[in-house]
Amino acid sequence: MSINNKQWLGLPLNLLWGYIAIAVFMTGDGFELAFLSHYIKALGFSPAEASFAFTLYGLAAALSAWISGVVAEIITPLKTMMIGFVLWCVFHVLFLVFGLGHANYALILLFYGIRGFAYPLFLYSFIVAIVHNVKSDNASSAIGWFWAVYSIGIGVFGSYIPSFTIPHIGEMGTLWLALAFCLTGGVIALVSLRHIQTPQHMQNLTTREKFSELGRAATLLYTNRNILLSSMVRIINTLSLFGFAVIMPMMFVDELGFSTSEWLRYGQSSSSPPFSLTCCGGILGEKLGWMKVVRWFGCIGMALSSPGVLLHSSALWP
Repeated sequence: MSINNKQWLGLPLNLLWGYIAIAVFMTGDGFELAFLSHYIKALGFSPAEASFAFTLYGLAAALSAWISGVVAEIITPLKTMMIGFVLWCVFHVLFLVFGLGHANYALILLFYGIRGFAYPLFLYSFIVAIVHNVKSDNASSAIGWFWAVYSIGIGVFGSYIPSFTIPHIGEMGTLWLALAFCLTGGVIALVSLRHIQTPQHMQNLTTREKFSELGRAATLLYTNRNILLSSMVRIINTLSLFGFAVIMPMMFVDELGFSTSEWLRYGQSSSSPPFSLTCCGGILGEKLGWMKVVRWFGCIGMALSSPGVLLHSSALWP
C-alpha cells in the first residue's frame, strides 16, 4: 500500500478498511462504557468500588497510550495493533469469566486493568499508520476521520446496540457479544493493513536503543513544553467526557428510575453530534488552524455543554 491522494472528504481511501476496523473494534470496546459501573454495583459492590475499577482502567490506558506510538515505530504499527488485539480478547474473557462471573473484585481490577492497557495499543498505533501512509497536506483531515470513527464506535453504536441486546440477553450476554465485535474489527485490521508503509528508522536498533526510545517517551512531557500543555488540555477535557460514563448510569438508573436500555439510548443521542463534528474537525483544523478549533470547540464548547447535560438531566427527574 502506498501513499496516495485518493480521498473522500478528507478520508484517505487507501486506509478505508483500517478506519472500518477501528469503528467495529471500538463498538465492542464501548459496549460496557454506559452500563458497567451500574452492573458492578448490582453485583454487590459500592459506587466507590465501581468507580475505582474505571480509575484503574484509565490509568492503564493512559500508560499504554503514552508508549503506543513509540512501540509502533519500533516494531511497526501492525504488530503493535496485533498485540493490543490479542491482549484485549484474552483479558476480556478472563474479566468476564473470573472477574464478573465470580463477582471477585480483585480479579475485576486485575483483568479489567490489563484490558485497559490493551486497547490503546490497537487504537493509537493506527494513528502512526495514518502518518506514514497519508500525504502530509491531508493528515489533519485523516486524523479527524480517525476520531470520527472512534466516536461512532465507542459512543454511538457502543451505546445503541446494548440498548436492544440487554433486554434479551442481559448484561453478561452483551459483554460476550462485545468480544465478537472486537474479534471482527481486529481481523479486518490485520488483513487489510498488511501492506501499509511502515516506519523503518527504528527497525535495526539494538534492544538497549529501543528501551532508550521508550525512555524518551516517558520524559517527553518534561522536555517538550508544548506536549505538556497539550496533554493537560486533553486530560482536563476528557475528565468530564469519561466521568459522565461512570456516574451517569448509576444516576439515571438508580435515582431517576430509567431502565438500562432507556439510559443507553439517551447516552447514544448525546454521542451522535460528536461524530458529525469530528468529521469536520480535521477539515476545520486545516482551514482555521488547530488552535482555534481546540480552543473554541474543544475547550469552550466542552465547558458550556457539560452543565447543559446536568441541567437537562435534572429536568428529567420524576
